[in-house]
Amino acid sequence: MSRVPPSLALLAVGAVLGACGKANPSASTAPHSPAASSADRARARALVRAVNLTAAEVPGFSVSDKKKERESPTERRLKAKLDECVHPVTTAPLAEASSPQFKREAGLVSASVQSEVTVAASRALAARELANARSGHTRSCVSHYIALLVQQQAHHGASFGKVSIVQRIPPAPGTDGSFAWRISVPVTTHGITLALYFDIFAFVSGANEVTLFVSTVPVPPPAAVEKHLFSLLLQKAKAAENGHLPNGPGRAAPNPNITSS
Repeated sequence: MSRVPPSLALLAVGAVLGACGKANPSASTAPHSPAASSADRARARALVRAVNLTAAEVPGFSVSDKKKERESPTERRLKAKLDECVHPVTTAPLAEASSPQFKREAGLVSASVQSEVTVAASRALAARELANARSGHTRSCVSHYIALLVQQQAHHGASFGKVSIVQRIPPAPGTDGSFAWRISVPVTTHGITLALYFDIFAFVSGANEVTLFVSTVPVPPPAAVEKHLFSLLLQKAKAAENGHLPNGPGRAAPNPNITSS
């Protein structure tokens, strides 16, 4: 059986990850907001560092060394539109960063895992982004632009089928809400049809937005693994909100604008 080229398997992942998260683990701290003190921003950065996944928490995976491929002007325009689907809120967050992208390959099966943590400028803005992500309009918008993006790819002998997005609400006790998407794209190459899967799990707690990205090909991600990682991020977020931040000696005092309580 011919193996699906890795670049093909990561196509849908890269398109959505570019809109929903950071392709690189470097922190993205927004231009200073007059309403945010330096202490608020420092706590936000510490929380982001504390919550994101680490290599020790995804055993069997290695840090991806995949370099960003050159994009055409059309691809950049479509990714900008995709970003508008997912992030209508234009107010800059206090802090935002992703973990490295962790990958694992075994024969035909390829998988990647990444997390992202954002501290929004306010609890209201985080709630607005959650409501937007849960809307049918957003799913239709994302599906539309992913379909256009995959059509831009030139892989000899490969063709893509219809993009599917299925939503559900995973349990996230103690938070202000959650959502999960399964994005799947069938791809036919060398006469064999396989599927690309890209799962997104997210929860909002106060002004904190925590997201888990899991992608696999050609089989769906293991539900038990996703449940474990989602629960782990929830536990880490709650611990950080309660002041357990690795930011020097002692505990950082909880910030009412950052925590859910």
